[in-house]
Amino acid sequence: MTKKVINASFVGLILILLLAGLGRTVFLPKQINTYENRYAEKLAPLTLSGWLDGSFQDSVDAALSDQVQLAEIYKKVFHRTSSYYLKAVADPILSRCEGQYVNYMGFLVFNRYITYSPRELSALTQPLEKKADNYNEYFTAHPELDFYVYFIEKDTDINFETGEKVPACDYLFDRLELDPGRLGRFAVDSFEEFSTWFYRTDHHWNLDGSYRGYQQLVELLASADAPLSPTGSAVELGTFSGSKAVGITAAFREPFLAYPFDFPHMDITVNGYPGDYGAQDAFFAGQGGAPGYGAFYGWDSGEAIFSTGQTGRENLLVLGESYDNAVLKLLASHFNNTYSVDLRYYEAYMGKPFSFSEYVEEHGITQVLLIGNIDYFIMDEFLLEG
Repeated sequence: MTKKVINASFVGLILILLLAGLGRTVFLPKQINTYENRYAEKLAPLTLSGWLDGSFQDSVDAALSDQVQLAEIYKKVFHRTSSYYLKAVADPILSRCEGQYVNYMGFLVFNRYITYSPRELSALTQPLEKKADNYNEYFTAHPELDFYVYFIEKDTDINFETGEKVPACDYLFDRLELDPGRLGRFAVDSFEEFSTWFYRTDHHWNLDGSYRGYQQLVELLASADAPLSPTGSAVELGTFSGSKAVGITAAFREPFLAYPFDFPHMDITVNGYPGDYGAQDAFFAGQGGAPGYGAFYGWDSGEAIFSTGQTGRENLLVLGESYDNAVLKLLASHFNNTYSVDLRYYEAYMGKPFSFSEYVEEHGITQVLLIGNIDYFIMDEFLLEG
């Protein structure tokens, strides 16, 4: 009898979990897959055409994979276990392939760095021209604003084996109707430079890369201030696997290092709610939990506002993506109000479409910084007013 009760309880528990997962998928789907750092899959609307072509059924499979309780934990445990085994097997091969790209189970590895493939300029020209036309329209429409463009090169902008650059930045800058003094570039001209300024497992720049970018931005924006200096040496806050180390590469880990800074007092709101941006103080106090780029510097948000109360200074609008997360508080130190808007998320978080002209007038913006890597400059989501 006891065995039957145990079996029935186990089956009942499984059914409860499945029903809870189905209920969540249908009625309360989560928005973000935090493990894979992307929007979570949701059910597609049930339509006759969707049923007949199979797209609805596919959406059910994808949504259940993301929405069922414990799905992310299961994926993480499975990938981490298999990844450690595969990395141990592959390590002797990787050690003999210095200076070469290695296809590691579908991922590209160069000198133990997980990398993206270099782009082809021919595939970039059309979206870059579209973005340049969009920018030029607003440069002309708003002569009262000081616009600046900052292009961050990374592993997609250079072939590490040959040293050949992908001239995407030049192609864009040649088409922008803006004073060359307002165009800035975080240049990466070799793997040695890339490995100095970027993480091994994450697509963002590391503490040295982001600080170098901040210094360049202060100069680009013609700030009268000198850049803030770290108040101490780099601090190791733990180890982490970055955004590239997902799935079969989950065993690739590295130290997470950060510089401490003495920021001036600033009032901060994120998506309309007061609070801090990121958790730098908490991490340095040993209370931040597991370190990571977003957890430390701040996650992508629709809008973040930093107010220092220095009313004699300019108001800056930063239109960027996740690369600017690491420098927002540093830049905000030099301005009265700094407004950061990520056009991918603004409407979802703020409940209304973003209007560039209305926003700059409402907030008294005087300077506008357009900042990102190649993906930012080719994605339609980052077109001004869409």
